[in-house]
Amino acid sequence: MPGIAITEIGEQYADAARTDEICRRLRRELGERGVPLLPLEAAPPPGAKSGAAAAIGTIATVLASSSVTAAFVKGVFTWLAAREGRTIKITVNGRSVELSHPTREEENRLIEWLTSDRGTGPGEHS
Repeated sequence: MPGIAITEIGEQYADAARTDEICRRLRRELGERGVPLLPLEAAPPPGAKSGAAAAIGTIATVLASSSVTAAFVKGVFTWLAAREGRTIKITVNGRSVELSHPTREEENRLIEWLTSDRGTGPGEHS
């Protein structure tokens, strides 16, 4: 089982505020599905009050079991399908996959890729 997935999201023409909003939506979607989320911290932007801020557009999740992995993938694909122009990059153990227009076949292949030690996921990039 891979362990931790780092997910970077985007939406065509989204500024930082919009990216933060859609990232919160994906976090909520994953949380409602029981996917454990890890806090990500980044330096605050210039002029912001001191303290750590969540990394905009990035989510870290713990893929501790095949059922959690399946819930993660279903949440990601639901989020992607909700609006045209969304993209997602998932990185686990140094392997990455990028998706934008999900299909049922890609959903199944992504689950297989995330649950294997050495898979060939949809659109895999090293």
